[in-house]
Amino acid sequence: MEDHKQGANSLTRRETLRVGLGTLLGTTVATGTRAADDTRAADATGQERLAISFWIWALWDTGPNCIVRDFEVRVAEAVERGFNCFRIEGGAGITHDATGRPRGELEFYPVLPGHDLLTRGQQHMTGGRVDLLKRLVELCMVAKRYNVKLILSSWYYLHTFWFTDKNVTAELLGLPLEKRFMVFARGLDRILEELKQRGLADTIATAEIFNEVSPRYHGRTVDHEEALDFLQTRHPDIRFSLDTDNFDTSRIPRNARVWTYHSYYLWPIYGLLEQDLIGGDKDLNDRAAYAPIRRFLRRDPVPFQAILDSRAGRPPIARDWYRRIWLYRNLDPNAMPELERLLQEDLENRIDEFKQRAINDVKQLVKTRDEVLPGVPLILGEGASYCADHRLRWEERSDAYWEVIEHAARAYREHGLVGAVPRTNSGPEDPVWHEYPERLQRANAVFLGKKP
Repeated sequence: MEDHKQGANSLTRRETLRVGLGTLLGTTVATGTRAADDTRAADATGQERLAISFWIWALWDTGPNCIVRDFEVRVAEAVERGFNCFRIEGGAGITHDATGRPRGELEFYPVLPGHDLLTRGQQHMTGGRVDLLKRLVELCMVAKRYNVKLILSSWYYLHTFWFTDKNVTAELLGLPLEKRFMVFARGLDRILEELKQRGLADTIATAEIFNEVSPRYHGRTVDHEEALDFLQTRHPDIRFSLDTDNFDTSRIPRNARVWTYHSYYLWPIYGLLEQDLIGGDKDLNDRAAYAPIRRFLRRDPVPFQAILDSRAGRPPIARDWYRRIWLYRNLDPNAMPELERLLQEDLENRIDEFKQRAINDVKQLVKTRDEVLPGVPLILGEGASYCADHRLRWEERSDAYWEVIEHAARAYREHGLVGAVPRTNSGPEDPVWHEYPERLQRANAVFLGKKP
């Protein structure tokens, strides 16, 4: 099997950037396999790289407080902000049942009712009924008119099961690990067939079976390789991606034709508040556990047990997410100005450290790619910071923060990435979209080579 894979991929690896950029960016280029060649190739064609906006839950956003219901308006706004690509949860495994029949409209639910709308990206996820396939077709139709591409992925075993109804959840969470890659590959295949029938498959820049692949949630690398072979045979005109948040080469399928990576080089800035409360094992029902940050919390904190109880009768989410939602649920608005000042000062004092973190990550990405997947196009699919409270606005206001963002965008361009998010919080639900659109415009322009 290994010999077969190497033979099948030898030409692809030799010419993958020529073919890869041609497929991802809609043009044909001639280039080599090194980062400098990547950059020259994209620049020489006059074709833009993918400036990616992270629209993870856009298809779900139809209930109360919805933000992305009208795709026409939001896609036009995205183009104004310099984006030409969206990365979304595409609904594989959910849109069709095991026989291939479309499920139609389904019920979706809030994650932790009454508690989960303060973390960024969650403030509009109030539940409701949605036909995900219909919504995806609508988005692709609008995207095609604006010459915008999509990257499809699935967060099912990390996040998406948080929302799904009990029947879909029981079916998909009940899948044994060894079947998950192929079941979701078949689900993705059915979505792509639906798009092809409508002349919309050319809106897909690349597709991932799963976001942040992990043997814990998704299965073995050999299963991943088999599922990718299935998809690439069924859809030779579409390039299928590996998506990771680490450089563990044992998780890398050798037949991936794109590598999407996540670099949260700025997230540690929130250690000032989060300390060891998110990933640690302190008992959050004990007030002594959070005494060091007590001044930032409400006088009457919502008990941690109340957060846990709000999901009673449904599959539990990851432990650190209960803790994160508890923390931001309990932030005191009156203490936020002091917290924002401290975060801003900490970033200014450590700005060179965070710039270097971004550089180190992209260098390691290129190095690992060259060793394991020579020539495969690289994408930064998530990055910078994420998941803080959307009421905190210091990131949007901070010149130092955006100096780091632009520094990273420049590094991604110089190291030959074919696509990148300026940061994960870059969709219409995020405050930056309306309050500081020029920040997004400039960061995208830096990555696309329109600004130095």
